[in-house]
Amino acid sequence: MTIKLLAVGDLHLGRRPPRLPENLSARIDDFSPATGWERIIDLAVRERVQAVLLAGDVAESTQDYFEALPRLQAGATRLNDAGIPLLAVSGNHDVDILPRLIDQVPEARLLGAGGEWESVGITGDGNGDAEQVTIWGWSFPAPRVTESPIATLPAPPDRGPHLGLLHCDRDQSQSPYAPVTTEQLRNTGFDGWLLGHIHQPDALHAGQAMGYLGSVVGLDAGEPGPRGPWLVEIRDGRIQRLEQRPLAPLRWERLDVDITGATTGAAVATALSRRLEALGADLTRGADWPDLTALRVRLTGECDLTREAIEAELPDNGRAMGLPGTGQIQWFLEHLRIDTRPTIPLSRLAERDDQPGLLARRLLTLQRAGDDPERRALLEAARQHLQSSMTDSRWRQLPGDDPDPESIAVWLRERGQDALRAMLAQEAD
Repeated sequence: MTIKLLAVGDLHLGRRPPRLPENLSARIDDFSPATGWERIIDLAVRERVQAVLLAGDVAESTQDYFEALPRLQAGATRLNDAGIPLLAVSGNHDVDILPRLIDQVPEARLLGAGGEWESVGITGDGNGDAEQVTIWGWSFPAPRVTESPIATLPAPPDRGPHLGLLHCDRDQSQSPYAPVTTEQLRNTGFDGWLLGHIHQPDALHAGQAMGYLGSVVGLDAGEPGPRGPWLVEIRDGRIQRLEQRPLAPLRWERLDVDITGATTGAAVATALSRRLEALGADLTRGADWPDLTALRVRLTGECDLTREAIEAELPDNGRAMGLPGTGQIQWFLEHLRIDTRPTIPLSRLAERDDQPGLLARRLLTLQRAGDDPERRALLEAARQHLQSSMTDSRWRQLPGDDPDPESIAVWLRERGQDALRAMLAQEAD
């Protein structure tokens, strides 16, 4: 008999997506981790799994106790009614709140409380000769753990398979969040490690069952791509299937659109529309679809259209629309990046002794290697100029309070290309 498990990464109940369009602001909960949790429960019941496993950071913080409690209670009750146990370990975010939550949810069980490894056996039908898997769990005893929890893992009995459920920071020796190494995990001899903490999921499969499950719902634009739980199937003492089910209600995506040769804003809109149709076909290929897709669009290629001409034909980020070819999925433009080159090569423009020529030379400098002295000097001069007034709106557009040189280089290139296109457009007039 096959054992089915549903492994869930960082859930972060209490978080809500940022920067939703105005016409969806009243439905913000529909695209939150709470809705992702409801879909996980639906899937677990539908697939008749033998257990649901939570790999830590179930709640965002202690302030989310009253938000997370009814969600967790409702899900655990449905699972219990279907005969499905709910097993969890705590992470660095929910080290204080998850034990309190589980105290109020008798249908759920916290594994490895206080940083002590604990195991539980899962069988296919309750028969001692039936298929069986042992789940090993360890929970954060404090918000910061600087030693590897693998060091205290007891030697498992010979009978397998064995799966580890752990919230940790892999291959980051100085991390305060339970640092472990890939070698340590492999040396345990376990058949798989289902990890929480890093929100980007690994490319897991039956032959590679050690890695991060990822966040259940992308929490911001920095978490693009498919998100959702992983279905694990065990048969004949081995993992036979490990498949992600991308059921997140909100999906962040990055979309490159080549607009080479476009001479009107309408041509740009047509190129974007074609890419949207291709995206819709890709998203609807499987059984799990998002309800909403937030897009960071990057326009590339050779084009002399100004930002104003392009933006005049594209939707703003204040409203959601239907994704072409899907009939159900909505999308909105979360961010537009215009990263096009002028149709006249920069090397030719740089030969000119005027403002476009000076700007072209600086853009060429930005294309050099990161250790180039002129490039480094240009970036430092830009940093000092922008930092001279912390109220400068241009500085606030950069990521973080102290953006790295490459972020400044990208920002400079975009603004420089905008200015160059505007100069060339004025010459054409």
